[in-house]
This record gives sequence, structure tokens and C-alpha cells, in this order.
Amino acid sequence: MNSDVATLQSIAKTLEEEPLASQRVLAENAGMSIGLMNAVLKRFVERGWIMLTNVNLRKLSYAVTPDGIAELTSRSQKFAKRTFAIANTYNETFCHLVSESKKQGITTLVLYGKSYIRFLLIYACQTLNVTFIEKEVTEPVMKNALCVVGELNEESEITRLENEGCVNLLNLIAKY
Repeated sequence: MNSDVATLQSIAKTLEEEPLASQRVLAENAGMSIGLMNAVLKRFVERGWIMLTNVNLRKLSYAVTPDGIAELTSRSQKFAKRTFAIANTYNETFCHLVSESKKQGITTLVLYGKSYIRFLLIYACQTLNVTFIEKEVTEPVMKNALCVVGELNEESEITRLENEGCVNLLNLIAKY
């Protein structure tokens, strides 16, 4: 079902850019054969997600129906809710980590390298009145600071910084 929704999303995007797109174009953009696209379109018509109309004797026109749009919207909302729940869990984890470090007298968090979830670390630091610093992975590991290594670094850098005492963000979030 998820692949169907991904295909429906691909079709919707293609039709938005090219309203009279052929089956061939829809198939190419979805990364599938024309025969498979034909079968998918028939299935989507049966589900009420796609509407077919004749442009002329040789050409069909495709449109995503309100039911198809509702399905895409529903899936997007479910995805957003899951993403927000995960972000909240990560936020709680980071706030707990920073709070525990602060109890031990550590008032600085240093992020080495890059991270998609940098904003959550910043939020935890602001909430708990801890200084947030960013450093390159090549810089020496600070003493008397909570040092974390971002997940977007090379594996060798992550391992090296872990060995030097940094917390690996991937290990923190892997639990969830």
C-alpha cells in the first residue's frame, strides 16, 4: 500500500507539472514500465484515486480525484504525526542528557561536525541554560564539556571522536 501511495504521489506530481502527460511519461517518472503503469492506473481508477477521460480517439487524460488527494493528504498527516512524535522523543532524550550533564557541573555542549537534528540540541541547551558551541570534527575535543558528534560525519570521524569521549548522536537516537 505504501508503494501505491508513493506511485500516486509521483503521478500527482507529474500531472501537476504536465497535465496532459502520457502513460509513458507517468511510467518514466515513477520508474516503472508502461505495462506496469497501465495496471497501476487501472487499479487506481477502481479505487477512485484516478479519473480517466478521452482527449481524442488515441489519447487519454489522467487526473487525480478528490479521493486520491484525500489519500495523499491522510498519508502526509500520518507521516507528520510520526515525525513529530519522534522529534519529541529525541528532544526529551537530549534534554535529559543535557540535564544530567548539568547536574555534574557541565555547562557547555559542543557539537562536532554536522547534524540534521542540531536544532534539538540547541533547544535543549537554551531550555536548560547551557552554552551551545559548534566545532569542526578536526578540532580537539574540549574537556569539561558535553561533547557530541553529529550523525552526518564520516564513520571514521564519528568513531575517532567517540574514542576521544564524545557522545554519538546515532547511539542516542538508535533506541527509538
